[in-house]
Amino acid sequence: MNRPAAGAAAALVLLAAACRAPAPAVDHERIVTDPARGVRFVVPPGWREADAEIRSPSGSLLTLRVFDLVEADKRFVAGLPDTLLPQLKEWAELYYIVEGPPTRSATTVDGVPATEIVYPIRVRKKDPPSKVVYWVVIRKTRLFVLRAAFPAAGLAIDEPVLRKIVGDWVFLDTAE
Repeated sequence: MNRPAAGAAAALVLLAAACRAPAPAVDHERIVTDPARGVRFVVPPGWREADAEIRSPSGSLLTLRVFDLVEADKRFVAGLPDTLLPQLKEWAELYYIVEGPPTRSATTVDGVPATEIVYPIRVRKKDPPSKVVYWVVIRKTRLFVLRAAFPAAGLAIDEPVLRKIVGDWVFLDTAE
């Protein structure tokens, strides 16, 4: 590869990396509007956001997955959120040691009925206990799964902040 082509390739790699880098933490609230996912949320001061992930300074993380239900199996959709429980457990076990059955409760996200599912976890066997919280919401033809994961050291400080983020969550009216 000649020098100009190698330089262009390196510049493209750096540009791609810069595009994927999380937004820098800022000292004020930042409103993020994501029309592709159909949501708007507030990133607290000192936290970072990138591609539907919000991370606290202590490492707590809120992620969002959105699934289209138009072509989904009708039995799966009719059984939600119960039909999703095996997948939620699998996602939790992918990163953590799940230490028991989940608890669940009815709640709302932006006024839409939701189910909150909480798994007790540890990051490593020797670590103190923590938890992973899922909010499962069906809105129109989409399934929204929000997941909050906390390192044990950040749980007490970050959980109220993450619950406020979810409490202030807004679903956008999109062409669905």
